[in-house]
Amino acid sequence: MIKYLKFAVLGTAVAVAGFSGSEAQAANYSCATTVQDYAASYSTYSTCAGTGNQASTISTSTAVLATAAASSAKLVSGRVASAMSGVGGVKVAANGFSASTGKAAGGYEGKIGTWVSGSWSDVEDENTDTAFDGDVFSVMGGVDYKVTSKTIVGLAFGYEDTDLDTGFNGFGGTDGSLEGKGYTIAPYIGAQIAPDVTANLTVGYSDLEYDTTRYDQFLGNAITGSTDADRYFVNAGVNGSYMYDANWHVRGTASVLYAHEEKDGYTETETNGNTIVNSDRDNDFGQVALEAKLGYVFDQMIEPYALVGVAYDFAKDDSPIAAGQSRSALEDEDFSAKFGGGVDFDLGSNVTAGIEGYTVEFLDDYNEYTVTGGLRVEF
Repeated sequence: MIKYLKFAVLGTAVAVAGFSGSEAQAANYSCATTVQDYAASYSTYSTCAGTGNQASTISTSTAVLATAAASSAKLVSGRVASAMSGVGGVKVAANGFSASTGKAAGGYEGKIGTWVSGSWSDVEDENTDTAFDGDVFSVMGGVDYKVTSKTIVGLAFGYEDTDLDTGFNGFGGTDGSLEGKGYTIAPYIGAQIAPDVTANLTVGYSDLEYDTTRYDQFLGNAITGSTDADRYFVNAGVNGSYMYDANWHVRGTASVLYAHEEKDGYTETETNGNTIVNSDRDNDFGQVALEAKLGYVFDQMIEPYALVGVAYDFAKDDSPIAAGQSRSALEDEDFSAKFGGGVDFDLGSNVTAGIEGYTVEFLDDYNEYTVTGGLRVEF
């Protein structure tokens, strides 16, 4: 636990310092290329090593880091909210009993809880100089224990898989690629801090591996490589709830996420036998988000809802670009919104579940569609 608290303190310190020490990702150039031939979004700098090809890390773009880290953190925080409050969030009737179970809210019923949640995101950047298209998948599971009537602690484990076609560094109609996979461990804590208000904190570590393919822009030779990465993240949130007229349910969430990823240096290999040395690189992402849900409870068992959210990116790395190139909206624009909806279920016998889908909007040339689902059982 001390180790993970250190990660949280590290993230907070970096945020306060303004992330002045983060390293921007550099461009993916051939030693002899003209500036318009190459994109900069994923690449990191290293010497040409006498090959006529600039090395490209293509490790984690802003999109991958933001989507993958946010998925892991928010899958946990969503289950914590459910653990503290009932189906989906804080669902407490005016009489002080849970609207879904009839048990006294905040009691010791269901001291041990187990859960599993999954998330799938389809992401696409249509900006020519940074183009990519693919999927980011995450699954998390955990166990928690109610140490008091108002506090739970738990431990989550997860797996993520990223599969992107990177059109910006392809050749002759064949795209480059980025494939990433790894495992996450994340302790968490949740607490009721006021009537109908809960808070949660998650800190986590992910051990990742990336495999990359890109193409020489003149010869079309494939250039492949692999690198490892360590990701640290912290997510804190506050959740509020209000039941109106017995059935209408209003929920709100405010959260802050910070993720820091450290990618190892590695060597790429070209099909002609040349090798290209890549230096190690760091990448940072920080976001503050607000979200509201409006639902209607049917028979104290089913709650469909609509959601709307806004987000501000307070930290992320920009890629240097060549003359005539343009950055992705993911780097140039800090504000975004999300719209969607979902359904929460009370399946009885202390079993709850839910499914949700949303889209990210107001980022030019960028599309993201996400579906999440989860199941929780208490004993």
